[in-house]
Amino acid sequence: MSKQRKPRGVSASPEGLKRLNQARASQRDDEGNPLTYEGLAVKAKMTDRTVKRFFRGIAVDRNNAYAIIEALGLRPEDVLSPEESLVSESIEQIQAKDTGDSERAGELIKGLETALSEFKKSEEASLQAMEWLKANRKALAQEAAEAALRKHYDQKPNNIDTDYSGDIEVFSQEIRKYLKLIYSCLKVGSWELMDRAIQESLIPVNRDLQLYVDALDFIKNQKVSLSFAPEQGNELTLCLDYLIKIIPIRF
Repeated sequence: MSKQRKPRGVSASPEGLKRLNQARASQRDDEGNPLTYEGLAVKAKMTDRTVKRFFRGIAVDRNNAYAIIEALGLRPEDVLSPEESLVSESIEQIQAKDTGDSERAGELIKGLETALSEFKKSEEASLQAMEWLKANRKALAQEAAEAALRKHYDQKPNNIDTDYSGDIEVFSQEIRKYLKLIYSCLKVGSWELMDRAIQESLIPVNRDLQLYVDALDFIKNQKVSLSFAPEQGNELTLCLDYLIKIIPIRF
């Protein structure tokens, strides 16, 4: 007899947690008071402990998750990542088939759960990179612009202490647009925005292309590598690498 595997739980995505909290904050109980976790538990017909766990980003039974989401007037796709839902449904389908080969089924389920775990780590790393970019974009652009301009003028023959300080602010504003583009790409999880921005000339290329390459390279090697562990900064590094390689080719 095959051993019955405990149903896999699902958890809210980072964006889903924001929507859950916003939805709860906007609702009232029957007496007109702010909706508490206990009140939500009554609406969703479960314990408040389960509700609190779900709001902390901890996985709960899929049916319970759906009940909480529905009680708040949201949709599963508003709260759960598509990958989370797909893996959960796939696991349930594997369990429902009950082919008798429990070992093979267990391997398939473990593989799906591992893939989802890796995806979640990547998603969390992207979120951290986004927050870091948002908080430091101006300073990063300023330092990168100064470093790139200094390198550019230092390499000029017969350079006699050229004053490029007035150009730093202008160039840093251009680099900020590149960083904003990277932020947007991390947010949507796609590089398509970068390709579109390049094709439609939505990012500035008003000077020697090598300056942009050097500025982005400075951010990658002098800032990202020192602020994140390799696996945490991977998505951000890939975005920077893509621009560094594509700018000299596409313009």
